[in-house]
Amino acid sequence: MLVNFNVAGDLAGLLVSYLDGNPLSEDQGQGASKLLKLRSKLTQYSANSRMPFTDWWHSLEVIAEVYGKPYIGLEVGTHIQASHCGVLGYLSLSCEYLAEALQRFERYQRLLYEGNEAYTQAEGDQVIFSWPYDYGYSTRESDDTLLSSMANYVRMLVGDESLQPTKVGFVHERPEDVGPYLDLLGCDVEFSCKNTYIAFPVSMLTLKIEKADPVLRALLDQQADALLDVLPNGDHFEQQLYKYVLRAMQDGKPTIEEVARYMKLSARTLHRRLEERELVFKVLLQKTREQLAKQYLKEGRLTLSEIALLLGYSEQSAFSRAFKQWLGETPLRYQKRLLAS
Repeated sequence: MLVNFNVAGDLAGLLVSYLDGNPLSEDQGQGASKLLKLRSKLTQYSANSRMPFTDWWHSLEVIAEVYGKPYIGLEVGTHIQASHCGVLGYLSLSCEYLAEALQRFERYQRLLYEGNEAYTQAEGDQVIFSWPYDYGYSTRESDDTLLSSMANYVRMLVGDESLQPTKVGFVHERPEDVGPYLDLLGCDVEFSCKNTYIAFPVSMLTLKIEKADPVLRALLDQQADALLDVLPNGDHFEQQLYKYVLRAMQDGKPTIEEVARYMKLSARTLHRRLEERELVFKVLLQKTREQLAKQYLKEGRLTLSEIALLLGYSEQSAFSRAFKQWLGETPLRYQKRLLAS
């Protein structure tokens, strides 16, 4: 059940952002005091921590009660930023097109929240994200926040506030006032659905990502540092090769066949070009993973699970085993030693 699962600690920042953007004055008494206490609790969640679903639900309920807004999640979702999405935010901003960003969301969504995971399907001229309820239902406030955040995040990514989903659906019953849903989501809304879902026109998938972000810049700088260590004298071909090795890792398919496909080459041609430079793909991949792992562990923002997925491992345990083979110690011990020095 969802009560046994967690969401990313970064999402606490989304709620803090809403509170800071809608302050209550001290003369508003008990309500202001409640929010002050809640804000203090939310700021204790660090970027690489986890928040129990029960705390997430309770926080939204408190905010809805104090502000007297039963549809508070719709407003909270308008405050979404890349920094509230952890590594998912970084990955989406590093994409070239919206289609890639949404694919990354589907692959890495469990880093943002555990339990029920969305799947995508195409229906005519629409692409639909749908959440089955394998682990039970979430609260109305949480579902409202989810879909509002998705709609607003897409707008933010492509830099167009006028973009709208084609339709959204909620499992909860139709409220007396559907005005807030129509106003803030800007599309047709259904209630009492089998699954929560949000649909976008297929034509939106080719839109380019426009948004820049300081957190993304810092992580890209880390990748650049790792590139210098792996390919200190790399020519244009090697720089492009590295770029697509990174992309293949983030897609979870770090193979020579996948990298060759990105580079519009056959695997045989890529292998030959690597041989000409006295490079071996597996060695290059291992060195790239090792350098990036050390950079990410030194920076300390990402969890081990996030690092593992960024490096193209399906499980944290596989990453930990590989890291120990490289450096003779586990990632956690390596990180603790760095912090202690």
